[in-house]
Amino acid sequence: MVTADMLADVGFQTMEVRSAAEALAVLQGPVAVRMLITGRGIVGDGVALAHLVHHRWPAVGIIVTSGLGADLQHELPPGTRLLSKPYAFADLIREVEAGVAPVEEEPSSAAVVPSGVPPHTGTSMGNGLGAVAAPTTEPDKT
Repeated sequence: MVTADMLADVGFQTMEVRSAAEALAVLQGPVAVRMLITGRGIVGDGVALAHLVHHRWPAVGIIVTSGLGADLQHELPPGTRLLSKPYAFADLIREVEAGVAPVEEEPSSAAVVPSGVPPHTGTSMGNGLGAVAAPTTEPDKT
């Protein structure tokens, strides 16, 4: 899966994780996370991760991907975006941009992603689940 690479290509700074536990470690760390993208089937349960993130970090946008379609929506916390597989790259970008827009409107003195945080490294995620994305301050659209 190339989700993180696709997001990086359009100017988002991404970090990849392989499990719900790794995602929580990132969220508890010093990096300001703006969007969580997870799969229903991520190790540790993507639906449970979405509920925990919604409860503990309500400003973080959440996208859950699944091959189950709309049947999963009723299991997700309010405001969580469901992206059914297979999805088009344009749909992913639209959902990410829509999910971070409300957060961008709130005034904040913190950088979107603090300086010194390494950009996406291309680390293999196997099934591509658990990508965490944050927009860079000036997207590189080259």
